Formats: sequence, C-alpha cells, structure tokens
Amino acid sequence: MSRPVAELLFRPESVLVYGASSDPDKLSGRPLDYLKKYGYRGRIYAINPRHREVQGVPAYSDIADVPGPVDLAIIVVPAASVETAVQRCAEAGVGAAIIFASGFSEIGEAGQPAQQRLLDLARRGGMRLVGPNCLGTFSAAHGAFATFSTAFDTEGERPESPVALVSQSGAVGTFTYSTMNALGLGVRYFANTGNQPDVTVIELLTELAALSDVDVLLGHFEDGDDLPALEKLLSAAQEHHKPLVLLKSGLTPAGARAIGAHTASTAGDDDAFSHAVAEHGAVRVESMEEMADAALAFTSGRRAAGRRLTIVTLSGGAGALATDAAVRAGLVVEPWHPADRERVGELLPYFGSTANPIDVTGSMINDIGILEKTLRVVRDNDETDAVLVVLGNADRGAEEIVATLKAAYPETGKPFFVAWTGGSGRPREQLLAAGIPTFTDPRRAVRSLGRLVTYSLSAEKK
Repeated sequence: MSRPVAELLFRPESVLVYGASSDPDKLSGRPLDYLKKYGYRGRIYAINPRHREVQGVPAYSDIADVPGPVDLAIIVVPAASVETAVQRCAEAGVGAAIIFASGFSEIGEAGQPAQQRLLDLARRGGMRLVGPNCLGTFSAAHGAFATFSTAFDTEGERPESPVALVSQSGAVGTFTYSTMNALGLGVRYFANTGNQPDVTVIELLTELAALSDVDVLLGHFEDGDDLPALEKLLSAAQEHHKPLVLLKSGLTPAGARAIGAHTASTAGDDDAFSHAVAEHGAVRVESMEEMADAALAFTSGRRAAGRRLTIVTLSGGAGALATDAAVRAGLVVEPWHPADRERVGELLPYFGSTANPIDVTGSMINDIGILEKTLRVVRDNDETDAVLVVLGNADRGAEEIVATLKAAYPETGKPFFVAWTGGSGRPREQLLAAGIPTFTDPRRAVRSLGRLVTYSLSAEKK
C-alpha cells in the first residue's frame, strides 16, 4: 500500500535532488544546502552526471545507479528537461516528486500538453507530483527542507509553532510565513502546490489534520472546483478538533481571470464555498495578515465560553474604536453588573470609567497598581468570556506594564489579547515571546478574537 503523500513530503526516509548544483547560492543548489543545514537525518542523494559528489553528498549520473529506494525527489532542472526527469524518477519507483520549473499550464493552452504528460508519466509509475510551478515544501520538525526559497533561510533561531501552512501560491505562502514570524510564530509544515495537477492544497491539509503535532491548519488556494474534497477536509478538521483557516482567491470576475493566468485554476462557486466553510465551523479570512493573526489567536490554545468581551483601556477614544470593531466582529461589549462596576470604581481615578470599556486612564503609567488590580477584578468577573487590553506608546513605563500583563495572563484562563499601538515595538515583542497574543491595532485584535470565539462556540456544539 502506498504511503500518504504528506508522509512522503514531510517525513521522507530518503531525498534525491535531481540536477543538484555544487553552488549552494544557486536555485538548484539550495535544496541540498538546506537539507544539510537544517538537520535532515535521512539518506540524501544527488543526480549530477558531471560530479561524483555535490556539496558533500554522493552524486550519480542516473537514478538507476542510486543505491536504495527514494521517497522524495526534488527536480531542479529547467522546464525542457523536466519530462525526462519525471520519467526516470517514476520508472525508479520514487514515491513523490517536487517540480520547481514553470512554463506549463499556467502559460495557457500551449503549456497544458506538457503538464499532462508529466502527470501521465507520474501516474504510470505510481508517483505523486507536487507542482510544477512551485517552490516546494518543508518540515521543520524533520529538517526536510525541499525548497529553493530564501524566505526560510533565516539566521538565528527559527520560531516553530504547531501550525501547518499549505498555499497554492508560493508568494502568498512565504508572505504569510514572514508575517507570522513577525508575530513570534513559526510553521511546522509548509507546502506550496503551484499548478497542482496532482497533489492539492486540500489533500495535504486533510492528511495534516490527522497529525498529533499540528494544532492549527492554514490554507490558501485558487482552485475552488472540488467541493467534495473540500467537504472531506472540513470534516477532517472537525473530527480532529483542529481550527482550519482558509484564504481563497478569485472572488470577483477580475480575480478569477487573475488566478487563471497564475496557476490555470478555476475559482468555482464562491457562495457554495462560503456556505460549506461556515457550516463546518472553519474560518475564512480575506488577507495574509488576517490569516497570520488568526494563527496567533488559535495557537494561544484558549477557547471562549461565550461572546462577552471586557475591554480595559488607557484611552477612552481607543476603547470606543475597539468597541465598534468588537461588535462588528460578533462580540458583545456591555456594562457589568453594578456591584462589579463599584469594585472597579474604587481603583480608578475619578475621571476614569467603570463602563465597559473600563478606562483606567493614562494614570496607570505612573501607578501600575491601577492596571494590576483592575485585571484581578476582570479575572474574577463572571460576565467576562474574553479580555482585551488596549495600550499605546508608553515606552517609559513599558517594563512595569509588560510585567503586569505577563503576571495576569496565566491567572486568566479566558482568551486574553493585547493591542499595543505605536511605541518602539519592543513591549509587543516581549508579550509575544511570553505567549500573549498581541497586536498593533485593536481592530486586528478583536477581529481575530471574534474568529476564535465563533470557532469555540461552533466546536462546543459538535
């Protein structure tokens, strides 16, 4: 029985780079460099008829000479040589192959026959295809970096989170990845499927949903024709209790034309797509930033019992903006019971507000106890399902504020988000490093919080 394609891509026992270069700075040399650099422990082979060794890896003239089975082939040759490479790999019994080269169905009718030949050759040999027109895959957990993208080649420690990100567009995937990095998040499994005549975003996410080291699933795709496959993915995410966040292109006639030119995809029925996503409790977003923000919300691991939000703010104006955004995101912002309002009122300056939002005013910068004690009352309030703290600038008192929030977060078992606008950005980094979902703007925070709450309540009903 053939192995699942996700296993071949993300946990291969052997990897072959077909057309590997000895120069690690070249596109055709990067996969070998990455496999060694990031700790891949399986067997590595190279195909290069001019060398016996490439970057310290045994090189062979033909795949028939490779001493052992190959789970994954990374085909780095130009488009004109891809067909031969696919044929040789399929004949040799390779499990799956990744094709970087472009110039196939995405260029229109002229490229479709060549792509179909690749698919026919692969199927004849029982080999799965990722691409063409893709930048590959990686598994941070296993060091299997089968990609040429420089977006993942970072200096220093790479953040890793229990997130799987699969994107039909390479740029959308890498842009989302970088946006997540800025939020202190990483990705455990990544794939870009390109033209996806064989392996699709939906198929990979469906298999990844079953992995125990994945908590959140992120997907971008352009091809929306296969509703039965989508239903299977949505059901798998539900079955395994994994939040599924989807970003789909081609919502307008102009957008549909654009994806046709990009990956030769068909957008499909957007209303049917939206209905299926909503019915299964998945999350649909409209931008790469929203997808990264949703990942930050869901990786917190916290779920909400209801929609009631308490906002604590040092600015009445910012609190009002946050309230409007929260209501639009499906949250409820209502005044507390009089007894609890009285408890808060004893802590605030006379010009503060005990209404929800609770305005602790800028006085908290000089007296951090105001914020600390207010958050204790919020923690114990039984009319609060989630908390948002709205801050800004305040670099001068940031150290005490950050310490107060870090102390309050573990004591508050409910979703607890922070919006910190302006300033140096250092406090946000410190809060993110402490695992506290922190955003640059209240709107981003409540939008993500609203999605977390909606998912929580939907999952509770199942």
